[in-house]
Amino acid sequence: MATSTTEQSLHIWRSRAIDAFAQAEATIDLLLRKLNCQAKGELISSKIERLRKAKPNSAIPQERKSNVDLALADLAQLLPIRNDLVHSKMHVRTDGDHVVACFANPNLQCDYSSFQREVSAPRLQALTSRAAHLAKILSEA
Repeated sequence: MATSTTEQSLHIWRSRAIDAFAQAEATIDLLLRKLNCQAKGELISSKIERLRKAKPNSAIPQERKSNVDLALADLAQLLPIRNDLVHSKMHVRTDGDHVVACFANPNLQCDYSSFQREVSAPRLQALTSRAAHLAKILSEA
């Protein structure tokens, strides 16, 4: 079965978004080590909280720690969509010329309703750019 260019674009941008979030998480792990904290096997949300609570030191002085904290606050706001990208199978829905990626995170389902996030390729691209930008800010700390 041939896939459309738009469908391929959705898959590509989803993959790139997941990579950007993975880079941010790897950088968070590094920053935690620099601040003498460990985050072994924790969820990314727990790592963000642990890093936000960590005290500045000679490796990451107060000014840089403030920049890290701002980036972490922004990153934390993106975690719900990151979780959907990572934990859901992507389905593509087409309605005329409108094509979107659909994510139904199994962690958000119940017996009485369903939840599905719909994201267009340009929005996935914007999300990827934002996550990559935040990962870059964190890496500069």
